[in-house]
Amino acid sequence: MPSHLMKLLIGATIWAVLAFVFICISLFTQDWVDIGISGVSGSVGIFPWQCVSSNTCNVFWDTADGWDKCFFFLMLFAFIFQFFALITAAVALFIPRFRYKFTHHFCGTQGLITVLLIAELILYGIEYDRNLGGLENIPGVSVTLGYSYWQSLAAAIFSTVAVMIGGAAAKRARHHDCECY
Repeated sequence: MPSHLMKLLIGATIWAVLAFVFICISLFTQDWVDIGISGVSGSVGIFPWQCVSSNTCNVFWDTADGWDKCFFFLMLFAFIFQFFALITAAVALFIPRFRYKFTHHFCGTQGLITVLLIAELILYGIEYDRNLGGLENIPGVSVTLGYSYWQSLAAAIFSTVAVMIGGAAAKRARHHDCECY
């Protein structure tokens, strides 16, 4: 039967995998803001991924303001760090010799990811309608946050749960179950 530490690590890893899935969805989809005008709707993302295949991404980098770049990099770094957090969780789960050290690395990295996601949510929530130029005040026009934003919120919640469970696992590793200092 697995020890209490292993159960906590498995639980934290499952929540971290869920966070990674939702980070991927929110980063790579184009529905951060929905704009509807008399039954016709459109949406925009934080990065125009279609520019990669058409080799026109320099247009984004030349015309995007600082906030757009900030939003993109916050999500990109959350994606990259979440990938490495999953690697550290796997090492902690499968290699007992490194369990103590990598449990702490996982918890710290997951905490950083949580901070990045929460900063993204707060800043984007404040700034998403800054470039509309009064468009939202025209009758028949609706501007709302799209599903990609809400997927990012889900990722932040899953990441927070992973940090809490990972912290309990790190405490357990320090005090009880881990003999591999």
